[in-house]
Amino acid sequence: MDRPPSRDKETQELIRRFQTRRARRRRLSGALACLGGVVVVAVVVAAVLLLTRDPGDQVVSGSSTDTPSGSTTTLAERATTTPGPSITTGSSPAAGSSTSTLSSTTTSSVTTTTLPPTTTSRPPSTTASQPPATTAPRPAGRIVVLDPGHQARGDFNTEPVGPGSGEKKPKVSSGTAGVVTGTPESELVLAVALKLRDSLVSHGIQVVMTRTTQDINISNIQRAQLANDAGADLFVRIHADGSDNSATNGIHTLYPASTKGWTDDIAAASKQAAALIQKELIAATGAKDRGLDARSDMTGFNWSDVPAVLPEIGFMTNPDEDRLLATEAYQNKIVQGLTRAILSFLGVS
Repeated sequence: MDRPPSRDKETQELIRRFQTRRARRRRLSGALACLGGVVVVAVVVAAVLLLTRDPGDQVVSGSSTDTPSGSTTTLAERATTTPGPSITTGSSPAAGSSTSTLSSTTTSSVTTTTLPPTTTSRPPSTTASQPPATTAPRPAGRIVVLDPGHQARGDFNTEPVGPGSGEKKPKVSSGTAGVVTGTPESELVLAVALKLRDSLVSHGIQVVMTRTTQDINISNIQRAQLANDAGADLFVRIHADGSDNSATNGIHTLYPASTKGWTDDIAAASKQAAALIQKELIAATGAKDRGLDARSDMTGFNWSDVPAVLPEIGFMTNPDEDRLLATEAYQNKIVQGLTRAILSFLGVS
């Protein structure tokens, strides 16, 4: 409800008066501060003049010292204590370290080592002292979030495809399945993701899994948020493909297209990671190269604040590729290719 015009005028007049009084107080405070400063300076000058006047009423020019006339003190003669530098190092995970799942919180431990103080005493010591041992800071650990696509049962309740979007998609679909083996996509990609986890951990990479079981219900938004919360250097979403044409085969890698306000800050890095993954997967498996796909319609990409990629490791609707994907040997080739690509993207040798 609007205020009556007369009341509004009274309010504005009160505000104007308040502002005028406040400005007047500021001017007065400034003048008093200046006056006080002048008085203090005058008192200090008078005190200095009195202190520097000797019994013979001779004024000594220059600064006075605390040492007798003709005596000097050098820094080398004064005992000084200088604290040693503080070195902060982040502990990187060792090979075989445990990984974090959805229900856990990933933290990196930080150890701060303070070197002992360096002391110069008077007189100089004649005994040679050993310099303090120092350890060069180690680089911070890299974090990769692995997201095996889908789950045992899809969740067809919907969620926004991007922050603030009116368009909605199922929280997580059920995926495809092998036409020969009958293996669900969710089962295949979980097996590959667990192998990839072990491979990355053996190279000192910290790995967070969105899931390690089929019996879970986690939406695509939740998966992306987990990667965001972990501060992932890379979010790898592992999937397998399906097609109405059983002859379609090969590998392709998806990455987020640049969408303003959603993925424009991660698109370039994501494309770089996707190109490395596609190259190494093709080299490792010899599969047909289906290239890269930029996507703007994927919830898991649009909610991600970290570089994200989605390798489609093969077509389970192709009989030959389905049989290959079910073998340990072919899965190991996929893991080797993914490992090389991820380490290259992270700059880890």
